[in-house]
Amino acid sequence: MDLLRVTKVDNVLLKRNGTDECLGTLHLTTNHLIFTTDQSNRELWLGYPLIHSAQLQRPPRLLTRRDGYPFSREELVTWALRGSIHIRCHHFLFLTLRFRDVKQLYDVYSSIKRAACVDSVEKLYAFDYARSQRQRNEDPGWSVYDAQKELSRMGVGSVTDALRQQGRFWRVTEANRGYALCATYPPVLAVPTRISDTTLTYAAAYRSKRRLPVLCYLHANGASMTRSSQPMVGLKQARSVQDEKIVEAILATSEENGLPPRFAGDRTNVIIDARPTTNAVVNRAVGAGSENMDHYRRCRKAYLGIDNIHVMRDALARLVEAVEAEGDRGVVERIKASRTDWLRHIGNIMVGVRTIVESMAGGNHVLVHCSDGWDRTAQLTSLAQVCLDPYYRSMQGFAVLVEKEWASFGHQFTQRCGHLGHPDKFRVTRASQPKGSEEDPSAAADASSSADSTGSETPNIQPAMAEPESEQGAGAGAGAGAAAGAGQGGSEGSYDFLQTSTSMFGRFASRAFKGVQSRISSAIQAASDNLDDADDMDPFYLYPELQPGYDPRTDSAQSSGFRLGRSKHDHETSPVFQQFLDCMFQLCVQYPTMFEFNEVFLLDLFYYAHSAQFGTFLGNSARERAKFRDRTRSVWSWMLADERRDRYINELYLKDPGMAKAAVIVPDLGFLQYWSRMFEGHDP
Repeated sequence: MDLLRVTKVDNVLLKRNGTDECLGTLHLTTNHLIFTTDQSNRELWLGYPLIHSAQLQRPPRLLTRRDGYPFSREELVTWALRGSIHIRCHHFLFLTLRFRDVKQLYDVYSSIKRAACVDSVEKLYAFDYARSQRQRNEDPGWSVYDAQKELSRMGVGSVTDALRQQGRFWRVTEANRGYALCATYPPVLAVPTRISDTTLTYAAAYRSKRRLPVLCYLHANGASMTRSSQPMVGLKQARSVQDEKIVEAILATSEENGLPPRFAGDRTNVIIDARPTTNAVVNRAVGAGSENMDHYRRCRKAYLGIDNIHVMRDALARLVEAVEAEGDRGVVERIKASRTDWLRHIGNIMVGVRTIVESMAGGNHVLVHCSDGWDRTAQLTSLAQVCLDPYYRSMQGFAVLVEKEWASFGHQFTQRCGHLGHPDKFRVTRASQPKGSEEDPSAAADASSSADSTGSETPNIQPAMAEPESEQGAGAGAGAGAAAGAGQGGSEGSYDFLQTSTSMFGRFASRAFKGVQSRISSAIQAASDNLDDADDMDPFYLYPELQPGYDPRTDSAQSSGFRLGRSKHDHETSPVFQQFLDCMFQLCVQYPTMFEFNEVFLLDLFYYAHSAQFGTFLGNSARERAKFRDRTRSVWSWMLADERRDRYINELYLKDPGMAKAAVIVPDLGFLQYWSRMFEGHDP
């Protein structure tokens, strides 16, 4: 509670996702923002980790009256209502809050900023939630996934099952016990029997983050799906004999004796590089790259062209802008949605999934990797397993899949979902001055004569929202900064030569120049506002946490009001897990009878991934998650509970094993649709 300047505010106006404003009471607790109203029996509960960004729009300047009379209470209320707090949430809920007192406006915004920006995972809601449950017994949700049992189910190490004979060429290794082999891999791994732990140690050094090729799925026909990170090839075309032996041993597991054939034969097995070809080539400059296929026999390489996390984040930002502009329950015009490229990226992922499924269904092995092997790789491997194995289309199986391919193999949930928040996501702008205000000499004269005749003066202030002006350099958006920069007279033309360049360097330099220009322009505007506000009655500058560069996590201001580069927080967030769920939605629509769970199951899972209520999605690796597993609850103990089964069950699901459970499904690339319910602000 020390973070909160205020805990309760009455007579607050709230506008939600474009709906009409309603009057109610706002409560701020340690973990939630709560809004109650007499107009509805339903309360709005918003956890602070769900807040993606917030913008404080200050009221316009209110200078001392020239006639010396103080402003009336009604005038100050009207002026305060010109200010607002606009909140965008990770689950696409958009809120606007307005207050009758400007001090309440700043107190609430300051409290939200402090509560949303924390410096440790252990300060998130999951720990308080677990303590509130008061259950001393072990959470059953944590035992949903057992690596040994799952590998046994796939037939790893099996010598008796006639249908799983190829599993005898795989073994379980404990080389990563204590995370000695790879810090972001799970402790239990499956590798070819012919490969020793010593070979694994040498091979790990050749892969980025030491994420060497290991088994993630073994199909009934003997085809395997393995995953890794990119090889450290570099400009000198480095190679690793141990890495090549691992890949060779993987391909040999489908042979009758588990040994590679004497002659190479056709290259039917596939190494999937999820990145665009250009990205893979450019990575050689930093010592990484992609496999030299001259050293990997019996397999070919396929580039999928799936863009990196930064491109995906920008595509989502454009889509969110379109959704917010429409303000109609997540519905966006087809042409606007197409301009964001969101569905194009979804289609690229589904193309990769189809490539993997068709290859493995034909009995071929597939090795999947991207750069570090925990974003695009997780999307491809998990979706391909859903298509290949009906077990993962059940609620229990899907929970196992998420735990295995995402949580245990090191997807960085805390970084990608932005659980800890960041002050750069909290911006300050100012409402524009209305016409006829005190700063207009003619309006001032009219107001003065009016005051002489009536004895009081009413400033020309309307409650309606106005276009903001950039206020804060550190957090000002690129759009506002660019607009300010455009007004500097001719600055636009200074990078025309970069805009017209078609080279990769030209495009990169153009974006970098625009970013620097917008930040400099915003900083100049903020400095100008500081000088103009010297005599302002606005108490804004009594709040140090609202000033440029202030970081509530350290309770101090940074040395500069703006930075030329993008913050690490913004650099690492990306909708990777959201895209996976979007692809799952596409499969559920294309094959409505093949899945035990429904759309609500996916929506709730997306909400809980960002709410930081459960320990399942906290941390950036299994190693980090193990430290607080006993102090948090698992999301699966909640979602797989019997009392919630009716909420998630798919009524069209075919339970006949002969009809639904034996089928391999293939994504239909010609039937992809915009998932409007994802952008409605779904709240379980």
